Amino acid sequence: MSLVLLLVVTLTLSISGAAATSTAETTANETDIFISDKPDTKAGSVPPFVLPDLEEVDEEENISVAELSQARDIFYSTTQPPYQVGPDQQTLQEYRLEQLQSIKRTESTSLWLPDSQRSNGTLVTDAHVTILGTAEGTQTRLESEAGPQDDNSSELMLVPEDGTVLTPLDYATRIPERTCTTTNETRTCLDSTLTDQEVDRTLEIGSQSWSGNSETPQQLTYSDANTIEPTTMEVEATITSTLVIQETTYIREEGDWVPTNTTDTETLEYSHTVQDEAPVVVTTNQELSIEQTIIESDDGIDRLILEFDGPETLHERRLWSTATFEESAGKIENIWGVYSQRQYESATRGRAGELSISPDQTESLATVPAPATQQETVPFPNILEKQLAAQRDRPTLDGGQNINIANPPKLTSSNSFSFASESAPLDGDINLSSVEPRGQTTLTITNAEQPIAEVRDIHGDPIPVSTQTVQERDAQLEMEILNDTHAELHLFEEGTGDALADETLSLHGAAQGQVTTDSDGTAVVERRDLYVRASFTGETDPAEEGYYSPAEAQITFQPEAFNIYQLLMSFTGAFVSIIAFVILYIPFAYMRGANK
Repeated sequence: MSLVLLLVVTLTLSISGAAATSTAETTANETDIFISDKPDTKAGSVPPFVLPDLEEVDEEENISVAELSQARDIFYSTTQPPYQVGPDQQTLQEYRLEQLQSIKRTESTSLWLPDSQRSNGTLVTDAHVTILGTAEGTQTRLESEAGPQDDNSSELMLVPEDGTVLTPLDYATRIPERTCTTTNETRTCLDSTLTDQEVDRTLEIGSQSWSGNSETPQQLTYSDANTIEPTTMEVEATITSTLVIQETTYIREEGDWVPTNTTDTETLEYSHTVQDEAPVVVTTNQELSIEQTIIESDDGIDRLILEFDGPETLHERRLWSTATFEESAGKIENIWGVYSQRQYESATRGRAGELSISPDQTESLATVPAPATQQETVPFPNILEKQLAAQRDRPTLDGGQNINIANPPKLTSSNSFSFASESAPLDGDINLSSVEPRGQTTLTITNAEQPIAEVRDIHGDPIPVSTQTVQERDAQLEMEILNDTHAELHLFEEGTGDALADETLSLHGAAQGQVTTDSDGTAVVERRDLYVRASFTGETDPAEEGYYSPAEAQITFQPEAFNIYQLLMSFTGAFVSIIAFVILYIPFAYMRGANK
């Protein structure tokens, strides 16, 4: 089955640039069309799904689609508006749901995936319900350093509090074949009719549960999911089959069996339950607090400082994606992007055998063993798995409509920590790179004319931001040598001379990496090198509604003077040792040799 290739309508790509970067050897069967979704390498060149724009470009630029598509694959930002793809202008979510709904089932066959947990019952065989993902969620696929107890953290599915779970349910039903017994001139036959099959589906996330909608059997919708830590998502489906047994009596007349009576002898009801589960995190419930400090000078906004406070593990910290300035003055995009690739290339289709019963077996139908299933490998619809990946190691600042082009905003610093030990894995044929993901603790933005208006997480849900406005005050840091090994630091406000107490100073060339000032704004440090450097990164004082600017100072210790006396004494000591060796050891060794 040819894989549908997605083309982002909003994407504009320089064809000359594409041609210049298309250096890999490709064939018509290795086509990637500009999108973060891995295509089927057996799909051929250009399927009908691709919009005509690409074909027009192909004709104008005299470049093959295979070459053009190999130029690059693309991440798309987690919080960008949904792309419109394909001739029907569907969103990626709509496309995934349509592919899921294209899985059709019949009474006698079942289609299952490599990791489907199949189960057999009396009437229902090869039954399974399989979680393919969520319409709004994404897989992490990141290796964690947390340890063996968090092995599942790399397989976590990150979901919002409101979403849709993609869960195909399939099964085969064995309809008992007709059986007859003959006694003298009378024949009794049992016929089985499947009068009804109902499916009750439930979804559980942690301790919460939701009922399924029979009109949308391939998806389950939930809302207001609430769990503050990793938990289990479980989908369960109970298939209830109603079987009516009819008994028909025949007598022989002139060599033929003629029916004389037909009655419904009994109605049998059988239930069979299947389930699947996956580890998930409801990201909206995760912890993250964001505080924005607007530092004003006489000319307006001098800088913005965003502080992100929360746990420093992927399965506990809410992941922010974009921070937008007021009045369309640009936005900051975090490292996260989404890459989608085909989840399954093939599946197994099984055909159930018939069930034979006799008149005395109707009460014990459950004891009849399931026959072997006839199986074949078939193509599977293109269900895309969305994977969270880190595009870069720090956020980027993109200008908006109303910015100062001559002096645009700049992201001057980003303090961060590592979220995982490895980058997200990508398909080996993908022309993309993923980096080790990092979380931010502090971002500093200069030349910003507007403050941050909103911050959104990877699912587009807003994250509350608290804002405070302060005036900038210059801090001064001075250093003084106390003796050959120690120096004193003094941190104070430059304009007033007031001491800045309980502030942390970072040190280089000292015995410790940092030190805290006392009530007088001073601290004493011990040197390890001739040069000792101290730095103050800046601090907001909410009580004073002020911000103390960064400051730095360095001091140089004098090297120790050359001591000729100690040098002579060391030489003298060595000389004396040699003389003692000659006088005492050599004669003793000679005498020992003579006695042998």
